[in-house]
Amino acid sequence: MNVSTAQPEFQEAMASCVTALRRVATYQLDPSLANRMDSLGERKEFLDPALHEELLALVAFAQQRTVEKLQAQVALDRLRALFPSLVTKSLPSTEFD
Repeated sequence: MNVSTAQPEFQEAMASCVTALRRVATYQLDPSLANRMDSLGERKEFLDPALHEELLALVAFAQQRTVEKLQAQVALDRLRALFPSLVTKSLPSTEFD
């Protein structure tokens, strides 16, 4: 099946992809999670094993979201280079969460 980039179906599919990528690229860690991670991190030397595991899980989660944000930003940049009219808005500056 050949699909032309001018076909409405292609445009709609790409618009959906751009929307999803933007959502990931602009993700912000929930403030309550960021505060919890900061709080645990400030007293990491004194945490019991359960709280230490919670801190490690929060850090891993935040790191994974950061990787996904960067990947989404790169994908949007590539799409913008190929289809400038489809990806017109620029993203806010990158904030690492």
